[in-house]
Amino acid sequence: MLSRLTGKHPIDMKVTKEELKKHNTKYDAWMVLRGQVYNVTHFLDFHPGGAEIVVQAAGRDATVLFDKYHSWVNIGGILAGCRVGPYSP
Repeated sequence: MLSRLTGKHPIDMKVTKEELKKHNTKYDAWMVLRGQVYNVTHFLDFHPGGAEIVVQAAGRDATVLFDKYHSWVNIGGILAGCRVGPYSP
């Protein structure tokens, strides 16, 4: 199932804290946003604030950081194709 995580098609997999922590590089970046895990690897080049800030939040729950700057953003719409599944710590 993990091989399907291209950032283009959502899957629905419960993600544990241990699994999330494995995906914390610019080559493999997952993060929790509002209770859902997203594979943001393919989004890095498109982030208006640059990839580095996104990579710093990879592998963890980035909701507080995200909402600090983007509280109005419909993350489920923008990253719908990148959704991995619910966070289940």
